[in-house]
Amino acid sequence: MRALVSFYILVANALWTAHSCYGKLLPRRTKLTWVNGIAHMPAHMSDPTFVISTIFGGVKVDYCHNPSSMTSESDYLGFVKDGIQASTHVMMGRLTPEVDSLVEHLRDALKQVGRNGRVIHIAHSQGSVITWLAAKRLKPEECKRIEIISFGGAATICTSEFPFARCINYYSVNDPILNVVPSAVKALKSGFSFGDGMQQEIIFLASRTGDPATDHGLLNPTYLEALVWEGQRYQSLFLSPLGQMAGAAFVGPLSSTVTWFPNFAYEMTRRAFIAMVRIFTLLWELVQVTITRLLGKGERYDPILLKTS
Repeated sequence: MRALVSFYILVANALWTAHSCYGKLLPRRTKLTWVNGIAHMPAHMSDPTFVISTIFGGVKVDYCHNPSSMTSESDYLGFVKDGIQASTHVMMGRLTPEVDSLVEHLRDALKQVGRNGRVIHIAHSQGSVITWLAAKRLKPEECKRIEIISFGGAATICTSEFPFARCINYYSVNDPILNVVPSAVKALKSGFSFGDGMQQEIIFLASRTGDPATDHGLLNPTYLEALVWEGQRYQSLFLSPLGQMAGAAFVGPLSSTVTWFPNFAYEMTRRAFIAMVRIFTLLWELVQVTITRLLGKGERYDPILLKTS
């Protein structure tokens, strides 16, 4: 009987050890999505999607296209129509088909990751106010499985209003969009940061170009730097060492084409080496713990006998 109990304890310890190492090697399922701002025709979606995927370790990125009235790059009238539509979102909270599409898009992403998964949603410019309006349609339990990363948003999205797992709003200090986001302007003037005090939810970035119009672009230097940081955070939290190594091996050569980040290929190669070391370290730890428990050589407390005269 005692031998049987010992056997069950040994199996339980082995399973727990495997579970712990499995959690490190294979983190929770995630889905990366993004929604664009104004003046994005379908042809404009592929480049940002590729860059976001590259920065976040080569994971698949799904976009929800916020359609434009523009029919060509020089369609000024279409650009003006986009601006008018965006103002109805901001000023009147108007629900449009774009909002319905994003609600459906986010719910589909949640289904793909399952109950324990996490959706990472990136929004830019008008895409942020569309996300804000979509959040009003989501259930609290759905919000809790979504992280929001907003860049130059026409609306700030905070956990004080919606129970998202995480909200971060990045603004360049000279982004023209601040003229229509009073809450962000108030935060900039007062130094006040939204959130529960554990982390800031509105972060202001110093301009990297000095040009307000350029700074508003998602893939221009100011917001790109923050996007790269978010990509590093995502990889450290949600990609296994094996996934990081694979991303570096297959995405690294492609990333060298991203001319505004010339050291990207080198950085990915460096991370590949670190990921390999982490994998072997975790596997060695698993082997050591399993062998120790199988041989019964774990740490044991031996009482000290005091000699009495």
